[in-house]
Amino acid sequence: MTLTLLNLYNSTATQEWSMYDNDAADKSEFESSLILAINKAAAEILYSYPFNFRERTHIIITVPNVDSYKLPSGIIMRDESGSYCIKINSKPLKLLKNKPSGSKYGIPDSFYIQGDKIFLYPIPMAQYIVTTDYLTLAIGENAAGEEIFALKEDTDVITVPAHLEELLKNAIISRTMLNSIASEGDENYSAYKKQSETAYRLLIKYSKGVGLDKNISI
Repeated sequence: MTLTLLNLYNSTATQEWSMYDNDAADKSEFESSLILAINKAAAEILYSYPFNFRERTHIIITVPNVDSYKLPSGIIMRDESGSYCIKINSKPLKLLKNKPSGSKYGIPDSFYIQGDKIFLYPIPMAQYIVTTDYLTLAIGENAAGEEIFALKEDTDVITVPAHLEELLKNAIISRTMLNSIASEGDENYSAYKKQSETAYRLLIKYSKGVGLDKNISI
């Protein structure tokens, strides 16, 4: 199974209490309110925990005499010591608290960040490989394989390992339904709340492959 927006839409629309038709053939038959609810649920779940399937490595090939490069669209990871996971030729770079005064050229051993740019210091004098391990903020991919940050097309896919697809699907569907119920006093609210919490906990448990955190909330 591939977790497409079309699949999520029709599966959510089949749920008890849902007011939507569940036989959409493509995006032309989508209800915008349900698409918004699905995206909200997906973001709440995926951004709430550092799932290992969100881990990516951003690669930069430096250009001589160029010190600034674009950062990846995500959250830079840290190692056990708290240092950022940014390396040059597999050697960790140190974070500079302040922008250096003056220019120095050589093999970079440090970096600082301004806006969406990473600045290397000393300024590279040759080509080097800089890797940055990060958690992507992308929700999935479009048909062209490009990262996307919201599901819009019926063929848009949420990127997740195959063995977690059904768990993530259940978590998104139940969360979508929970968010769609206006009142906590509604008779359906408590049932979908329980479903949502259970699906979320199972997703975390099996994404790690071991035990279950004692303190998990969403």
